[in-house]
Amino acid sequence: MGKTNTKKMVQGAMIAAIFGVLAVFNTYTGSLFDIFICYVMVVPLVWYGYTYDMKSNAIVCVVSMFVIAMMGLPFFIISSISSCLAGMFIGECLKKKQRKEIILLGTFVIMLFNNILIYEVFAGLLEMDLISELTLTYQEISQFIPRLTQTITLQTFLSFIPFILIIMSVMEMYVVVLMCQVMLMRLKVEFPGSFHIATMHLSRKCGYVVGGLMVGSYFLNHFVGIDSVYLTYVYTLCMFILGLQGLSFVCFYLIMKGKPKWMFLAFLVVFLPIASTIYIVLGILDIFSDLRRNILYNENNKG
Repeated sequence: MGKTNTKKMVQGAMIAAIFGVLAVFNTYTGSLFDIFICYVMVVPLVWYGYTYDMKSNAIVCVVSMFVIAMMGLPFFIISSISSCLAGMFIGECLKKKQRKEIILLGTFVIMLFNNILIYEVFAGLLEMDLISELTLTYQEISQFIPRLTQTITLQTFLSFIPFILIIMSVMEMYVVVLMCQVMLMRLKVEFPGSFHIATMHLSRKCGYVVGGLMVGSYFLNHFVGIDSVYLTYVYTLCMFILGLQGLSFVCFYLIMKGKPKWMFLAFLVVFLPIASTIYIVLGILDIFSDLRRNILYNENNKG
């Protein structure tokens, strides 16, 4: 029992020390890698929480934050809070064999909380002015697409700030969870299924809900004349979900064809207008048809 406690303390101290070194490294590199470092920090905490109890993991997180607070920059310190919370949460979920939907939802809430802290609560301290940055982005886009100012006003563009924070949180959630799975499965940590985007497939019931909300919000906005930013949020969110489903299908198809390296290109072109439209169409077809089943059937027949 004594050896177990000693081993647990030594490993916890090593994690806290490593985080301190990372904080110093981030400071001397001018915060060039702060976001990536914060993502990586989640992995050892997940492993520690999976191996030991939550109380021990919480102690390691508190000690780590104390070390980081003495050596890190403000942005890194605030981001490290979400790293510790995510590490504790994911580790506990894996130990209790929770469903992957719960892991994704909880991690998303933590990432959203982190973005609210950075861009809202401590925006002045961190010199983060999201409104000014988006205004500059809007002006730059308007130079290349003059019609944008006729269809989308600056006020409407700025009203998407909450939605942008949500999208950022979703992307960060996926990166953190997938990174944990890729690294920790080598250490024989069990995960409840694959978190790879290629495994994402909405049921037809979810498809009807998303499609109904998208059509309903568009109808109320353009035909009934209800000018509400919340309707725009709903419509854009539904388009995002369908586009994500389309991207999932493309990744699935590339894997089945033995060309997984091309997935990088699929992610790279996702923000192009034509590509995003194609992804949305593919997402709708993927939900309401048997595209994946037919591909699997054809590949099995070839084998």
